[in-house]
Amino acid sequence: MPAYGQPLSDRTGMKTTFEVTVDGKKYPLEIVGNFDVKSVDLQGNKLEIEIYSSLSNNLGEMQIPLNVTREPIQFFIDEQEFFPKVLKNDKIHFVTLQFAGNGTHRLVITGAPEPSVQMEEKIVNGQIPYLPIVLAVIAAITVGTILVYRKRKQKSS
Repeated sequence: MPAYGQPLSDRTGMKTTFEVTVDGKKYPLEIVGNFDVKSVDLQGNKLEIEIYSSLSNNLGEMQIPLNVTREPIQFFIDEQEFFPKVLKNDKIHFVTLQFAGNGTHRLVITGAPEPSVQMEEKIVNGQIPYLPIVLAVIAAITVGTILVYRKRKQKSS
């Protein structure tokens, strides 16, 4: 007897788990969807996911550890920003994705850029702190006094 294959449902999901490394630690990125996840790539604060779907109505759920992307996060599917449902607890973002179109799609999740650290001179109450300057002057006077003392001691010997 021949068997005929039929899709189970547009709502049936496949679970895929990827490990992403952030600051030397590995975090699981879990995706359940009626599409196939081909690859996941994390570069800085930009998570790129390649998806292949044979259905026109795509539905998926993702669990993204909070350490993977910085807030606020934005979502783009095929370079178009979209706004999925996002829930959050103290460990993960739980994202519900719905988008249309079969074929290959690129999902990009971006977060806020890393804060830049700028070194600048600290001004307190509108004035530059003089402590480093005063300490340098004291050190120079001390060294000068010691040199003068040694020179006089050598002459008297």
